[in-house]
This record gives sequence, C-alpha cells and structure tokens, in this order.
Amino acid sequence: MTELLTAAQMRAIEAAAIASGEVTGLELMERAGRGVVEAIFEEWPGLRATSHRAVVLCGPGGNGGDGFVVARLLKEWGWEVEVFLYGDPERLPPDARVNYERWVGMGEVCPLTMRSGADVTLFIDALFGTGLTRELPITTIEFADHLFETRGVTFFVSIDILSGLCADSGRVIGERALLPYAELTVSFHTPKVGHYLAAGVRDSGELEVTSIGLKAGLRDHPDRGVILANPPKSRLRKSSAKHKYSHGHALILSGPSGRGGAARLSARGALRFGAGVVTVGCPLDAIPENAARLDAVMLRGVADGAA
Repeated sequence: MTELLTAAQMRAIEAAAIASGEVTGLELMERAGRGVVEAIFEEWPGLRATSHRAVVLCGPGGNGGDGFVVARLLKEWGWEVEVFLYGDPERLPPDARVNYERWVGMGEVCPLTMRSGADVTLFIDALFGTGLTRELPITTIEFADHLFETRGVTFFVSIDILSGLCADSGRVIGERALLPYAELTVSFHTPKVGHYLAAGVRDSGELEVTSIGLKAGLRDHPDRGVILANPPKSRLRKSSAKHKYSHGHALILSGPSGRGGAARLSARGALRFGAGVVTVGCPLDAIPENAARLDAVMLRGVADGAA
C-alpha cells in the first residue's frame, strides 16, 4: 500500500523532521536534487554516459532551490547547464538562497528572456512544485513555449509535480500548466494526492518517488494521508477530453460456434492492453455464444468469404 499526502501534510512532515534536529532543510534540499538527477539517469541511462545540455527553470521557493542543486550536480557531471530564475534572488527562502549562491559560483543565472541557442537535451521544471495556489505567470508559459519551439528539447522533467497542477486535486490551476505534460515527474517521500487525480494522472508522465531520508508518516496521525491500496506500476497518457475511438479499434476474427475461445481471449487481452474499442467479427451463428461470454466488446456478423 502507498500513502498519498497533500502539500500541507508533506510540509508538516518536513517541518517536524527539521524541528526535531533529525535533518536540516539544506540537507533535505540536497537529497531532493540528488534524487532528481539519479531518477533522470535511471529513466534515460544514455544521459549518464556523455555530456549534454540542460535548461533548469527555477522558481522563487523551495522547488527552485531543488533546481539549483540539480543544476550544480549536472554541471559537476560535465553537462552544459543554463539556469533561469523567475523571481528576485534576494527574496529566495534561506535554503534556496544558499543553493543559488553555490550555483552562482559555477555559472550564470539568467532572467526569463526569450533567446536562441544550442539544442537542449533536458528541460527541468523547478518552478513551483506542490506549493502553487495561483495561476502560472504568463511569462513562465511563454518562456517554456519558446524554448520547446526553438531549441529542440528532447526530455522534460518536473520536480515534485508539473508546475500549474494542484498537488491536492490534480486539477490545472487557471488556463493551463507550464507544458502539456511531463515525461518524468520526480517526487519525494511519498506521492501526492494530485498525482492520482484529474489532470495529474494524465500529465505527470512516469512518476518516480525518491527517498529524502524522512522517517515520519501520517499512518498514526489524526490527519492521516490517503492510502492507495494498489498503485499502478505505469501510466497511459489518455486525455479525459477524448473518446474511445481516439485510442485504437481492434478487430478480431472468430471461428464458428464452439470454436471462438481463442478469439474471446484475444478480445479481452486487447481491452486490457488499452484498445479503445474491440470488435469480434464472427459467423452469424456464433454471435449469441460470444455475446453471452464477452463484456465491453462489440460483435459483428461476418459471412464466409466476407472477411
């Protein structure tokens, strides 16, 4: 079973760990950034072998601090890294400011300006994460759109949750998220409720949850989290705005009555595999038998030689 937390519950667990002296906020941020880099290399092993170019978009809070850690670690790995900051560095939280200063000792921090350059292998969204409660600033959306349109981004990773999604409901806050979907989302300690609801299911891509060394949970707490009994091992990005014919139509031809077992097995397999529509074509005399044994499968009579 997997425990799902709201943004507030996750903040409470982190705050309790820091208050107890178990860990510092700076240590948590370092572990989070390292976990993101490890998850990236695990998802795309080819990126580990050679140097590439990354763009990291950092926000004004803790998510941005994680982004500065990721930028530093990739730079140490030999990558070319460009860092862009939305917000005033003077107003960064203390731990994020420390990692900002560490990065400034290695590379430049750029404002959100539209600029051309070499193709980008990896774009990292470290903009807002789970703390977002308002619509994304239009300048951040325009920056991301311009980057993807002009610089050939290959892979897109979000830290904690795609910026623009609510971590508690999975809904898009405002008109749109930063980009249509992340290919990889790296979250920490446990998944968040919003990863499994509404647009969060569709837009989080591959969800990787990495440990940052927190021991506490909410199982024995009055304000306990949601327990997900059987978390899916992988996800299909299917839009709730589409219909069944948007996801493929499988046609399976069956033999006569008494000879349709393999066709029925194939039809059920096609449904489970993700086909939007499955039709079994069979002789007219086999339709009653197939109808009695199949659910959610369409039937069509096919005469000999007509197939």
